Amino acid sequence: MVAEAFMEIPKVFFSLWAVALGLLIGSFLNVVIYRLPLGRSIVSPPSACVNCNTPLHWSLNLPVFSYLLLRGNCRYCGSHYSPRYALIELVTGAFFFACDFRFGLLSAEFWKATSLFCLCLVVFFIDYDHWIIPDSINIFGTVLGLGFSLWHPLSPPEILQSMLDPAPPSIAWSILGALFGLAFFWSISVIGLALAKQEAMGGGDVKFAILIGAYLGPTEALCAFLGSFFLGAVFAIPMLLARKGGGKDPIPFGTFMAVAAVAVCYFGADSILNLLQLEFLSPELHY
Repeated sequence: MVAEAFMEIPKVFFSLWAVALGLLIGSFLNVVIYRLPLGRSIVSPPSACVNCNTPLHWSLNLPVFSYLLLRGNCRYCGSHYSPRYALIELVTGAFFFACDFRFGLLSAEFWKATSLFCLCLVVFFIDYDHWIIPDSINIFGTVLGLGFSLWHPLSPPEILQSMLDPAPPSIAWSILGALFGLAFFWSISVIGLALAKQEAMGGGDVKFAILIGAYLGPTEALCAFLGSFFLGAVFAIPMLLARKGGGKDPIPFGTFMAVAAVAVCYFGADSILNLLQLEFLSPELHY
């Protein structure tokens, strides 16, 4: 009866709920991005102006709309706020809408994709601003990814199932993904240190790889990791070469990992491989 009642609700209402939920969560993510690197609580005190420290009334804290109405300025002291706050809220709302369109608001896939997106969005901006990925995010996200493997079961791609008969339990595949992420990036860190005599991969990146592996499993995690290196080659290498000091300054690689992980989770590894014209790597092929 409950399921039938939900089916009678027009699709547009689910989409509106998804957008509203995304905007509200995006507002909270702004708090996390700002406070977490400073070691401050993300739940108290309530939101306040970062310049005059005046607590914000709820009517001044509406996602996107308050920023537009106040033209990005604090009502109390007139200090200007970065448009990034509204952009994060808007992007989060848009992604929640996209996930509702693709998976449906009541599906496990929706909550898995949106939760990974929120974690990756926080990592993206914290790593970009501070060159760190907090352990609290990595630990919480890894536990959440392992939990989602039970609600939204992971399984090996078809090409591997014949070699893994019977297929391992979903939680085992998630754990294997986490271990693969650890081994993959830890190996890069060790090899880079041995060859270049400097840290090639930060500890936060290695732990973030564990989170991604727990969410996606080893095969899709591999696709996400390769995608992050592709993005790094496209965007980071020109930036490094343009810097003084021979391009040896570190880059926030977690930003590329975050984008690639969300893309693989939303579109699936097969779609991305086909987009890159790498059909011979697609796990759907049979020999």
